[in-house]
Amino acid sequence: MSNKIKDIGYYIQGNIRYKIFYSKFAFLLSNTIREQIQARINSMNLECFEQGSCIKCGCNTTHLQMCNKPCEGDCYPRMLNKQEWINIKKNSFNTKSNNSRQIWSLDVKNLKFIKWI
Repeated sequence: MSNKIKDIGYYIQGNIRYKIFYSKFAFLLSNTIREQIQARINSMNLECFEQGSCIKCGCNTTHLQMCNKPCEGDCYPRMLNKQEWINIKKNSFNTKSNNSRQIWSLDVKNLKFIKWI
């Protein structure tokens, strides 16, 4: 699948989750997804947050934080599945992105991602 098609899918996913997240139907999103969205918002580059779009890709924030795609600016990893989310809340998480291994942990108190490598 080409990157352009994937990006369209991420765009649609982020917009749908955005509408649900900020509605009375937020309960339709799993706790795992809701918690990760909040951690991604907390972890994002402040400049991106303030201008309302990513300085790397130009996507609207916070729509971008709600799709499964990792941040191109290394603010947070791809969206984790339930078991991975449980594990990162306890320890750290290894992920492979763009042919390089990255190690992430989570500051549970501040619900913020930390990239180690």
